[in-house]
Amino acid sequence: MQAAQDALVFLKPDIKIEPLVARWHAWPHLISPAQLALHVKYRLLPLMQSFLLSPGSHIAANSNPAMYGGPFADLKLENLPQVEALVDATSRDCAALIQMAEDLRQLDGSMQENASGYSLDEWYGKLPASLRGLVELVYDLNHRPGLRFFEDLVYDEKLCQPLQQLWIHATPESDRTFFMSTPRLERADTVSLRLPFADRRLDMLYRTRQQARSFKELAAELDVAPQDLPAFRQFFTETPNPVHVDAGYAGPDVRMRYFGHACLLFQTDAVSILFDPFFSVEPHDDARFTIDDFPDFIDYVVITHCHQDHFSAEMLLQLRHRIGRVIVPGNNGGSVADPSMKLLLRELGFDHVDALRPFEHVDVPDGQVLSLPFTGEHADLNIHSKHAVALKLKDKQFLFLVDSDGRDQMLYRRMMARIGHVDALFLGMECQGAPLNWLYEPLLGRPLNRRNNESRRLSGANCERAWNVTQEIDTRRVFVYAMGQEPWMKYIMGLQYEEDSIQLTESDRYVAQCRQHDIQAERLYGCREICF
Repeated sequence: MQAAQDALVFLKPDIKIEPLVARWHAWPHLISPAQLALHVKYRLLPLMQSFLLSPGSHIAANSNPAMYGGPFADLKLENLPQVEALVDATSRDCAALIQMAEDLRQLDGSMQENASGYSLDEWYGKLPASLRGLVELVYDLNHRPGLRFFEDLVYDEKLCQPLQQLWIHATPESDRTFFMSTPRLERADTVSLRLPFADRRLDMLYRTRQQARSFKELAAELDVAPQDLPAFRQFFTETPNPVHVDAGYAGPDVRMRYFGHACLLFQTDAVSILFDPFFSVEPHDDARFTIDDFPDFIDYVVITHCHQDHFSAEMLLQLRHRIGRVIVPGNNGGSVADPSMKLLLRELGFDHVDALRPFEHVDVPDGQVLSLPFTGEHADLNIHSKHAVALKLKDKQFLFLVDSDGRDQMLYRRMMARIGHVDALFLGMECQGAPLNWLYEPLLGRPLNRRNNESRRLSGANCERAWNVTQEIDTRRVFVYAMGQEPWMKYIMGLQYEEDSIQLTESDRYVAQCRQHDIQAERLYGCREICF
C-alpha cells in the first residue's frame, strides 16, 4: 500500500467529481444563499421527510421510468437511517438558512396583505434579524409590494460554504440519480472532500486527468482523511489517459465542435470560445467528444442562462484551471427568482467574469461576442439573466437563440436590423417544457393553481414559431440543438423523449420546412465537427 501511495497517478477517465450542498447536487439555486434557504425549507427537507413517511411510494414511483424527474427520492429501504440522519443534520446545519426562509415567506405574505401603497418606512422596524441589512422593501409601478436582496451582502453571511463539498464516485453517467429529487448519500465506494468550491486546491485534483501527481502529496493537500485513503486511491491509475492531439486548432477557418446539448466549442488559430459547458467525462464507443477533447486553455466561456443544463457547477469546476474569462448576462438585481450569475461564478472561484446587458459586447481575437435579448423558457418570470448571443469570428457570424420561444416575431426583425447576415443559426426546440413549479416552486410566495401552473412552462419554440423566427433571419444554415437527449444529460434533464414526443416531431417538421426553402438544416445530437 505504501508503494501505491508514493506513486505518480492520474485520475481515471470515468471518475465523477460532483459538487454538493448539504448533500444535494449543487445547481445554481443551491449555491446562491437566499435561494438555497428557500429550497432547504420548502423542497429538500419536505422531500426527505416524505421519503421517511412513505418510502414505498417513492420506491414504486422510481420503478416506473415515466416518473423519472418527479419528486421521488431514488433510494431504498436500507437508506432510511441515512436519510433520517441527513434530515437531522440539515435541520441543525441549515438552521440559519431555514430561519431566513421562514422570515422571508412571512414578511412577503404580510406585505402582500397589508402594504397597499402607503410608505414602507415603518416596515423596516419590523424586519426580522435574518433579513436586516440584507433587503430593500419596494413597490412596483402598480403599487404592489415586494423586496429585493443585496446579494453581495447575503454571500458575506457565509451560510453556504460550510455546506459545500466534493463527492467523488464512479457511477456511470446513465445511472446517476436525478439531481433535484435524490440526496447524495455516502457509500463505501465514494469519498467526500469537505472543501468550499472556490478552494484553489481543487484545481490540483482536476489537473490529474492529464498531469501526473504524487498520490501521497495530493491526498495530503486535499486533507483526505486516513480512513478514506484506500477508497480515494481507487479513483486513480498510474497509466496516463489518452491525449487528444487535435484538441487545439490552427487552421484557416472557424472550427465548431459539438459536445452535446448546448455545449459548443468554436476555435480559430487565435481564440477558443466555449458555450454552455455540459459534456461527458466517460470514454465511449459512440465517438462522443469528452472533457479530453477540450484544448489545454479555453479563452472564453459563454453561459447563456442560469438553468442547470446550461450553468453547471460540476462542469465549470472541472475546467476552471483552463478558462480565461467567462461571459454571462446581467440579472434582475436582488430578485429571488434571478440570482446573479457573476456572484455564482465568484462562489465557484472564477475571478474574471463579464456580465453583459442586451446589445453590450466583448471584443475577442478575430471577432466579438454580442449579447442579445432572449424571451421564453422562464415561465413568464421577470428574469434578466438570460441572453441570446451573436458570435463574430473572422468573416463569419453565428447566432445562438438558445431556448427562445419566438412568441414575438418583431423582436427578431428588430435584432436582425442590427446584426445582418448569419452564417449559422442555433435554436433550441424543447417546445413542451416542465411547468413553472417544477423548478421554481420553493421561490414562489404563494401557491399557483394547476391551470395557471400548467400554462406557464419552461418551453422553447415549436415549429411554427421557429419558422416565424427563421423568416426574419438572413441565413442558409440552421441547427436545432439543446434537446437534452444525450445519455450523459439524463440525471440533469429528467426526461427522455419517445419517438413521437412533441419536441421531436415539432423539430422534425421545422427541419423539413427549412430544407423545403433551401435552408440546410439538421438536429444535432451527440457530437459533430464542422469547419466554416
